[in-house]
Amino acid sequence: MTIRHTIEQVAELPPALAAALGIFVLALIVLVARGLLRLPDHTRLSSPEARERARRRTESRRRQQKLRARRESLQRWPRRRWIRLPPAAPPTP
Repeated sequence: MTIRHTIEQVAELPPALAAALGIFVLALIVLVARGLLRLPDHTRLSSPEARERARRRTESRRRQQKLRARRESLQRWPRRRWIRLPPAAPPTP
C-alpha cells in the first residue's frame, strides 16, 4: 500500500469525514509536540548537593587548565632562550 493509494482513499471519503480525520491528525500532532515540550529537563541536576559538586568540578577543571597552560608556557620559555644564544666557540687545545 503506497502513500499515493492512501491519499486517494482519503480523497474518496465524504468531505465531513475527511475534515474530521484531518482535525484528528492535527490534534494528534499538537498533543505529541506538547508532550515532548513538557518533558522534564534531564540535564538539570535535581539535588543541591549534585549542583554543588558540578560547580566545584567545573571550577577545578578551570584551575587545572590554567595550571597546565602555565606549565607548558614555562616549559617553552627556556627553549626560546637557548635558540637565541650564539653558537659555542670551538674548544682550544
